[in-house]
Parts: sequence; structure tokens; C-alpha cells
Amino acid sequence: MQTDQGVTRCPQCAQQLPVDSRYVTWCDKCEWNVDPTGPTDQVAARRLRLEHRLADTLYSELEQGKIHRPGWDAARVAAYLLSAVILLLPIACLLAGIALLVFYRPLWLSGLLAVIMFSFALLFRPRAFRLASDAHLVYREQAPLLFALLDKIAAAVGTKPVGVVTLDAEPNIYYARVGWRFTPVVGIGLALWMGLRPQERVAVLAHELGHGKNGDARHGWVVDWATTVLDELQESFSEQPLDEYRDDMIAWTGDGTSNSFLNKLLDATLGGAARGMLWLLTTVDLRARQRAEYLADRRSAEIAGSEAAARALERTVLAETSSRALERALRFGSEAEPLEAASRAVNEIPAREVERRLRVSRLRDSRIDSTHPPTNLRAKLIRARPAQSALVVLGTDESRAIDRELAVPAQAVLKELRSELR
Repeated sequence: MQTDQGVTRCPQCAQQLPVDSRYVTWCDKCEWNVDPTGPTDQVAARRLRLEHRLADTLYSELEQGKIHRPGWDAARVAAYLLSAVILLLPIACLLAGIALLVFYRPLWLSGLLAVIMFSFALLFRPRAFRLASDAHLVYREQAPLLFALLDKIAAAVGTKPVGVVTLDAEPNIYYARVGWRFTPVVGIGLALWMGLRPQERVAVLAHELGHGKNGDARHGWVVDWATTVLDELQESFSEQPLDEYRDDMIAWTGDGTSNSFLNKLLDATLGGAARGMLWLLTTVDLRARQRAEYLADRRSAEIAGSEAAARALERTVLAETSSRALERALRFGSEAEPLEAASRAVNEIPAREVERRLRVSRLRDSRIDSTHPPTNLRAKLIRARPAQSALVVLGTDESRAIDRELAVPAQAVLKELRSELR
């Protein structure tokens, strides 16, 4: 159907279509071939229906102004209460061990059982979030312009200044509280960062620091640690490859019949309880997490401007292109530097292809991950509210100066990625 002029006709509606061999040929009128590959993620139908219903409900509530600011809604309270029950487990094990030593005899047996209880208490104890030992850190004196921008955004948001920035090659930017002092940390993924325009960078950073203002990092630490404990419990007591070692350790009969029965009993009782609790916690917490994302988007629009915040969200559909271009430049080389190649790969995508990917995102209800609402709903909600002008503005020259500050630590990230690709 392609002609010499690089145009074709839509087989469904006969509209004339431009053809570019580098991109998908599709119809913007009837959406023929807009999504030629179809969705690739396999999600359980029940979970998918829950996520869609929750996303639609939250969108309606926010659009109608029923949710005005961060706070302790029923979902967040329920998630904290369920997490508290799990996080009391190490305390219960510690008290049980002490009680065994004090009240149970013979002492050799109580000592043995107490050691087991103390081991569980040590295993399930809460731990502060820590950065990896090989993380690429950027400190204030290394990047004064970047930290000046972060300070402006933090002041506008009303949260603590960022203590350190970490760099990696992932198409992601995140916010975390590190250590028992809960030092604010911003993680910048170069694959996403290089594909953002200056004001879109402000929007993404404002969104992440908005999580700090809203207490989402603290909430995430509590719930995530409870989830980790439940994951370890269900892996320990569900039927897993570790059952072979358990069989060897507690073999009662030569044919292993009792072992099989014990494994099934543990899986049905303790394993089933851990799986059920994990499902309940993640289901309850889903609303709290998605609500937090919508409210951080609102904060982003207030700081960076409505249109920049919406465009930054839509820009995530191009993150994979930037990531592939970065890896391709490192693996095979290119005329431009790898980071520049990643930036060019995104900026050279024609508007028609960007529009197609946005439509695919709407069709699939694409999202960053299951804790985030669909990206198209997030951008739609920002644009549905009264337009807001930017409180913090990042100029093109200043943005380029920040990239020059990050050039040296970025080289260490690229060197590590090049080694992994080889």
C-alpha cells in the first residue's frame, strides 16, 4: 500500500496516511494499527478490575474536589494498622524468647527454643532504607546548581532540603528517606532525565519532593517493610525448592510421606495466612498509594506549572526510547556522546509518533507501576483543573549547566552500564 511519495491509505477508513519506515504507520482518525503489538503485561483479571475501578473512583473524587490535601484517609489508616500487626512480630518473638528463659524448664530446652525466637526477632526486625554500597552519589559541593534548584523546589513545596542525589542509568526518578535520620535523597535516572525539557525536570523533581511533604516516604517505609516480612514468611512456609532441605532436616520416615504431609500443612496454614495477609495489605494500600501520586501531581503543577507537569507525565512514554538509545550508544558507539544520543533519540521523535504512543498509553491504561494510577488519567486531571503558572522556572542555559555538573559522576554510571552490557 506504500507509494513513492511515502503515503498510504488506511484500510479501514481510506484516509491518507504519512509513512515513515522508522515508526508504525497508523490512522489518527479510526486508530487503525495504533497498537500493533497489543499489551504485553499479564495481570490477573481480578486485580486489573480492582485497579481500574480504584483509578476511576479516585479520579472522580479528585476532579469533583472531594480530596483537597494529603491526610489520613481510611485506606492509609487501614494500611498502617495492618502493617503494625506485622511489625509487632519481632517484638513478640523477643518477648517469647525472654519468657522461655524465665519460666520454662529444663533450661537447655528453653535456651534452645529461646535462641530460635531471638533469631526470628533479629530476622524480622525493622531496618532503615539504605543506599547500595556502590551507589553513585552526588553531593552539594559537586553540583551547586542542581542543589540550588532542589532547594528552591523544596522551599516552594515546604519540605526538607535534599541531602544527597544518587545517579543511575534507569528511566526513573525517585524520592526516598535514607537511614534512621531519614535523610531526603533524590535518585536521578539518566535515561529519563536526558529526555526531559528544562521545565519538565522541575515538574518531576517537584512531584518527588511532594511525596516528602505528604509523608509518603514514611508511609512507604512502614508498609514496604511489613510487605517484606510477609514475603519472607510465605516463601519460608509455602511449598518451595527449600522443601528439599526441610525434608532432609526433619525426615521422620524413610519414604518421606510425613515430610510431604508436613509441607502441605505448613503451606495451608502459615503459608496461607501469610499470602492472605499480604493480599489484604497490598489491596488496602493500593488506594493510599495511588491517592498519594495524584496529590504529588497536584503539587508538581503548583510548582512547575500545569502544562509542564502534564507534559512531564506524558514524556514517560518516551523513556524506553531514551534507555534503548543510551544502551545502543554504549554497546556500539555513536557520533554523539551516549547521554547526548539518548537526548537526541527522544527529541527527534516526530509529533505524530508521540501522539500514537500517548494513544496506546490511554488504550492500555499504562502506568509506571501498579502503585501508580494510569498516566493518561494523571495528565488529564492536571489539565482539568484551573491552569497554574510556574513558581520555579528552570532556563535552558541553567539546565545545560546542571548537565555539565553531572557529567563527571555520570561517566562512572555509564562505565558501569557499559561493563554490564558487555
